[in-house]
Amino acid sequence: MSLPLDVPGLEKATASSVKTRGWPSLMRTVREKQALVITNHNHPEAVIVDIKAYQELLARAAGNPDDARQGELDRLRAEFDTTLASLNTGGGLGKVMGQPIRRGRRTALGPSL
Repeated sequence: MSLPLDVPGLEKATASSVKTRGWPSLMRTVREKQALVITNHNHPEAVIVDIKAYQELLARAAGNPDDARQGELDRLRAEFDTTLASLNTGGGLGKVMGQPIRRGRRTALGPSL
């Protein structure tokens, strides 16, 4: 898999320079820049972050209920549930699915999701 070398806003270091410069120099760069992309043959291999940044990433990945994306997902879920409920009322979906398909018959389309 080929990954682009351009990782915007992050400092880059080659794997061989990391070996040459050593751990203290690597961690000094991580503390200064908050993250460091390690490349091997011009392809990103790893991103090194300090422990605080790592904990923030974990907290974000765990999902904050106040997150705006969660609100959007809830809105979309409610919209889908409403549409599905309207299809199920009065045997709407079952009635349509239970009918054989006939050529030349026009199908009435409902509102777009």
